[in-house]
Amino acid sequence: MKAVLFLVFLFSGIVQSNAQNLDSLYRELDRCIEQSALYTKEKEKRIAELENDISSVHGQEAKYELTFKLYQEYSPYNDMKAKAALAKALAIAEQSGDMDKQYQIFSFLALQNSISGYYSEAQEWLRRVDESRLTSETAEYFYCAATHVYSELGLFVTDSIISDKYFWLSDSYHKKYYAVADTSSPLYYHCCLPQLINENKIDEAEALCRRWKSETKDGSHYQAIMAYYMSECAKARGDDTQRRYWLAVSALNDCRNAVMDQASLWNLASLVSEEGDLKRSQKYVEYSWMCATKFGGHTRTWQVSPVITSINENYREELRKNNRNLTLLLYSVSIMVFLLLCSLVFVYKRNHQLSLTRNELSKTNDVLAKLNHRLNSSNEMMNQVNRQLHDSNRVKDEYIARFLSLCSEYIDKMDAYRQKINRRLKANQYKELLHMTSSDELRETETKALFANFDAVFLKLYPTFVESFNSLLQAQYHQQLGPNSELTTDMRMAALIRLGIDDSAHIAEFMRLSPNTVYNYRARLKSRASVDRAEFEDRIKEIGM
Repeated sequence: MKAVLFLVFLFSGIVQSNAQNLDSLYRELDRCIEQSALYTKEKEKRIAELENDISSVHGQEAKYELTFKLYQEYSPYNDMKAKAALAKALAIAEQSGDMDKQYQIFSFLALQNSISGYYSEAQEWLRRVDESRLTSETAEYFYCAATHVYSELGLFVTDSIISDKYFWLSDSYHKKYYAVADTSSPLYYHCCLPQLINENKIDEAEALCRRWKSETKDGSHYQAIMAYYMSECAKARGDDTQRRYWLAVSALNDCRNAVMDQASLWNLASLVSEEGDLKRSQKYVEYSWMCATKFGGHTRTWQVSPVITSINENYREELRKNNRNLTLLLYSVSIMVFLLLCSLVFVYKRNHQLSLTRNELSKTNDVLAKLNHRLNSSNEMMNQVNRQLHDSNRVKDEYIARFLSLCSEYIDKMDAYRQKINRRLKANQYKELLHMTSSDELRETETKALFANFDAVFLKLYPTFVESFNSLLQAQYHQQLGPNSELTTDMRMAALIRLGIDDSAHIAEFMRLSPNTVYNYRARLKSRASVDRAEFEDRIKEIGM
């Protein structure tokens, strides 16, 4: 596996142009967005062909490589399916006992989760890697992934002390990466360019971008990445024209390659809005929001939300400006009518002028109606974002708090268990030790504790969940909480779906069931639904909204 595959999650192709051609580049981007369905169709075709190849190939190595290529296609397109492809690749690596491939997949899973805003999961995957067993190639993947994960965490948290800790970790892993980096690999450019820009070494960053550009094919995936970093360099220099140009180049090729993890376009939308081109900025931010929704991660929705707010405020300002113009126009009309009424000699001229004025008012009212419609659309979009963000933050805060508490409890349990084993060893009670380590009691106990904590937190977040869930089922299939207020298996599965975990493999992993059992449970639930089966799980996701 080559290092170039590590960059699949980022930006797509670039075309040659000059900053002077920015207007023509905008028009080309507009046409590309209008034709985006065609590019999406081509993307889906490539994915379907890969899936067919995977089902027909027999060798484990060939199946692994094709499965990883499938992840490569899904990574910037659909977050959940990208993770599912990585899970399949991991299963193949585990069957072959190839720890090097397993560590590579762990690194990619950490990276993918951090890209989509699942930072706790990203850290968990990093912890599964034993640094002492890393090969040079795998170490590059791991250190680059760790650099990205902790850099994102540093930007995400609001506590300055914790944020500084994460940035320190990111910098430490970056130094480790630099020690093993292959300077001829595209991975080197991606890991070094953000560091140079953050350190305000703009001349070095631009030189590295030009070197990268000379080594890659025009219109390639890597030139899009280079274009984005060039826009960041222009931003640092305060050159808005160059920044808009490079963002437009990157966004154009994101669209052409059906990239749903957009980064350039929503930044460009904000700049276009500041220029006063509200219609175009609205088009760009709507397309960015559609892409973010299809990708399925949290990160882009968090980033797009402030842009939507900014564009909405610009619309408000334009509306206020038109209202002021209307007021001035009304004053003019009033004065004109007064003067015309004072003189019968100018009756004809007065009437003609009034007719012209009415036409102008009609046009102005049409403009105001269109602006009000756009404003209402923006408000609705913003309200939707706010609802989603509120729900997401509420779930995040509660589960993070409970997670930290569980970690502390688990450390105490492990220490008690260690002490117990130590006492047995000192007493030469080897039979008792063998019994302790052979028993499944600890695993079953901890699993029950996990479910109990999950049920408690979830019911705290959604106290009306049971009633809402039963309302979606036929009367004879209504369910009640257990004697200790625990969720039934059906309820727990529905709770995971409500939290956005709708992949059967992930549900099975959490509930310690086989994927086939999970599939049967979900099918049985749908058959008992009192609503349309096709809408059943979507209705579950709306509980508590």
